[in-house]
Amino acid sequence: VLSNDIDLLHPPAELEKRKHKLKRLVQSPNSFFM
Repeated sequence: VLSNDIDLLHPPAELEKRKHKLKRLVQSPNSFFM
């Protein structure tokens, strides 16, 4: 249900962006952006 809500609120592209942002945050926490 939660995943479905997120999909409704955020398109797949946005979800991918979040994933990439998380990866970047883990790789280089000093150069992360909000």
